Amino acid sequence: MRKAMALVLGGALVAAGCGGGSGSGGQAEIRFIWWGNDDRAKITNEAVKLFESRNPDVKVATSFQNFQNYFEKLSTEIAGGNAPDVIQMDYRYLNEYAGRNVLLDLTPYVGKEIRTADWNAGFAGSGKLNDKQVAMPLAQNATTIVYDPKLFTAAGVPEPRIGWTWSDYKEIAGKLKASTGISGSTDFGGTEDVFETWLRQRGKALYRDGKLGYGKDDLKAFWQLSKDFRDANATTPAELVTTLNAGAEQTPMGKKLSASEHSYDSLYGGYNTVRPDELKLGPYPSDSKEVLGSYRKPSQLISASARTKHKDAAVKLIDFLLNDPDAGKILGANRGLPANLKIREAVAQNLSGANKVIFEYQKSVDAKLGDAPPAPPKGDGTIYKLMQRKHEEVVFGKKTIDQALDEFWRDAEEALK
Repeated sequence: MRKAMALVLGGALVAAGCGGGSGSGGQAEIRFIWWGNDDRAKITNEAVKLFESRNPDVKVATSFQNFQNYFEKLSTEIAGGNAPDVIQMDYRYLNEYAGRNVLLDLTPYVGKEIRTADWNAGFAGSGKLNDKQVAMPLAQNATTIVYDPKLFTAAGVPEPRIGWTWSDYKEIAGKLKASTGISGSTDFGGTEDVFETWLRQRGKALYRDGKLGYGKDDLKAFWQLSKDFRDANATTPAELVTTLNAGAEQTPMGKKLSASEHSYDSLYGGYNTVRPDELKLGPYPSDSKEVLGSYRKPSQLISASARTKHKDAAVKLIDFLLNDPDAGKILGANRGLPANLKIREAVAQNLSGANKVIFEYQKSVDAKLGDAPPAPPKGDGTIYKLMQRKHEEVVFGKKTIDQALDEFWRDAEEALK
C-alpha cells in the first residue's frame, strides 16, 4: 500500500493541471474537500456559504467522503492532476503527502493572512514538518471512552473516571455483559490509536526518529490484553471486529451492541446522531496514576494544494474557517475544540447538545492531556491498517499472537523504508 501511494502521489508531481478554475468576471473557483458525516457536511457548507457571501470574488465547490474512502479518492485526484485547492488533512497522513511536495508551504502566510495571535503556539506547530507549515490544525480533540450510562447503572458498575485501570475496565466490562447481555467493551486490539495511548501511559511512543518507538514485547502485551478481555467475555465477538473504523452508525456502539467504545471526542456528534442524548464520554483507563496517555491531538488539519491556481483564495478560506468568530459559531465543536482560543471561549458560552458534551469532557481531562508528538512518518497509514488486519487474523483464529506479531513487524518495518 505504501509503495502504491508513493506511485500515486509521485504521479501528482508531473500531472498537468490542478485545483479550481477561474469563473466569469475574474471570480476564483476553488474546491474544498473533507471527511465526515452528513451532520458535519451541513454545518461546513453553511460556513462556506457565509465565506462566499463575504468574498463574492471566490466560489467554493465542496464535497466529502467517509474516512475509509477519503484518502483513496484524494490520491486518485492528485494523480490525475485534479487536486482540491483546500484539503482536510489527517495527522497520520501529513508526512505521506507533505514529503512529496503535494501540500503548499503555508509558512509565509502564518501570522499574517493566517492569523495565529489567539492560538496556543505549541498547538499551531503540530502542522509543521521540517520547519515548514504544511497544514494548520482545524481543531483539538482527545481519545475517549464513549459509553452508555444506563447500561452501567443497570449493571451496578461505576462509570469511566480518572484513576480507573485496565483491570478495572475488564472487570466492569465482564459484569456489563453478564448483567445486561450487551458486550461491555468494543474490541480495541486492532486500533492503533488505542495502542498509542496505552504506550504513552508506559512512557513509550509509536515512533521515534522515523522508526517504531516500541518493541515486539509491547505489542504482544497489548494484543494479550485484548485477548484477556475476549477470554473474560468482556468484549464484542469476532464478527464485529471489522466494523471498528466505520462510521458511528456502523460501530458496535452505534448499533447498541456494546456498552463502551474507544474513540475520539470529536466523533461524538456522529454517535449522538444515531443515538440522540443516550451516550456520555469518559477518560481512558490507565495503569499509571500520573499519565492518562491522551494528548491534545489535531482532530483534523487543513492544507492547500501546492499546485492550486488560487493560493490567495485558498489561504483566505483556511483563515476564515480557523479564525472567523461567526464561522466558529457555525462549526462549533463538531471537529473538536476550535484552535483559536478566543473563538473556543466564545463558542463554549453557547454550546448545547453534542458540542457541550465534547467541551465538558475535554475540560475534565485537560490537566492530564499531553502535547502532541511529531506527526507520524510516511508509512503510518499502511501500518495503521496493517495492525487492524493482523489483529483480525488473531481474533478469527487464523494466526497466533506470535505469528501475527512476526508478520506485522516485518511488514511495518518495510513500510517505513
